[in-house]
Amino acid sequence: METKFQTSFIPKKPTASTIGGFSTSAPKKVTASIFMTIATVLFILSIASAGGAYAYKQYLYNTQNTYKGQLATRENQFNINLIEQLKAENVKIDLSRQVLNNHIALSQVFDMISRITTENVRFMNLDISVPAINDTNNGQVKIALQGYGTSFSAVAFQSDVLNQLDQYGLRNVIKNPILSNPTQGTNNTISFGFSATVDPSSLSYEKLLSASPSGASLPTQSSTN
Repeated sequence: METKFQTSFIPKKPTASTIGGFSTSAPKKVTASIFMTIATVLFILSIASAGGAYAYKQYLYNTQNTYKGQLATRENQFNINLIEQLKAENVKIDLSRQVLNNHIALSQVFDMISRITTENVRFMNLDISVPAINDTNNGQVKIALQGYGTSFSAVAFQSDVLNQLDQYGLRNVIKNPILSNPTQGTNNTISFGFSATVDPSSLSYEKLLSASPSGASLPTQSSTN
């Protein structure tokens, strides 16, 4: 009679089971593969970004070299020596213009005095005080003279003329005209002092060059004593 032996099988590893049609075996391996995939993607992205940064750096470097070459080409198109010479001449012109604008032609004071001096009066010993260059906006040119008249009436007429400077176009030029200390001297002459201030802008040398000759007549005294 044949004897039958019943063998038993014990699996060393659990077999995969299915639940609802999905396999539930080896969950740890699935999680590890996901992390590996993410790490690989990030590594690839880092390499790509590094390569892009290097390429952009090279692009900027090449662009900079291109601009340098263009600038050198443009510089060669100009005469550098001529430009430096023109700059030096421009400085000289600016300095000359500044000197001209600040220059005061004191000779115009004599013209103003001659226009307001009457027939029987003469002036001597002129003193002029000029303000500093940096004070030309507020400073005034001060003049002081010693005058002589043939009589008291001549000195009085001279005083009247000084009060009517607008007739000679000098009202805004000669300011605060004052006759002082009339004194009878030798030969019946009357000596007196005269002082006034003059607007420095009216004495500008630039205005003198562009001004037309004045046609003002000498003040005359209608009657004498």
